[in-house]
Amino acid sequence: MDNNKTQKRRLGVLDYFLIVVLILCIAGVGLRFIFKLGQKEDTFTGVHSQKFIVDYIARDQRTTVTDYLEKGTEFRFFASNDPFGVSEEVNHIAPAEKRYETIDGEQITTFNSADRYEAGKYSSLYRVDIYGSFEVTGKMNEDGVLLVDGTTDQFISKNEGYTLRSDQMVFNCTVVGITPVE
Repeated sequence: MDNNKTQKRRLGVLDYFLIVVLILCIAGVGLRFIFKLGQKEDTFTGVHSQKFIVDYIARDQRTTVTDYLEKGTEFRFFASNDPFGVSEEVNHIAPAEKRYETIDGEQITTFNSADRYEAGKYSSLYRVDIYGSFEVTGKMNEDGVLLVDGTTDQFISKNEGYTLRSDQMVFNCTVVGITPVE
């Protein structure tokens, strides 16, 4: 016997079984994902369009952003340029918050350290959190997901972040509430 000879290793029955199981798992996940995508649009059939107030928070923005959030300003989704909604109003602005966690697990909230509040107005460099709302027309399904009119695949849902644009600016916000207009 020659110990230096290398033997060819062949795949056994167990190896083929594992490969087939792996392929079936990947195919199952893929099919589930494909059917889930189509299911979202189907839930809007038979639902009528109506107006909604979409409340948002835009964190850590310059105070000048509020100048461009005038009532009636049209906003669009940044990436697709599809319509989003019309700015209603800025409800409240507050100093920008940052949250940190200590080594002990305690939550600490700090505010913008720039102390530039003069004559009832923040300076243009001051960072604020902006709380406002948009009026959006669309269809809402039973899961609370809003399909925006004029689009086929632009959905708005609570606690999701969006990048929006108007003719004058681009900003990021997080939706915190969606309520129908009565």
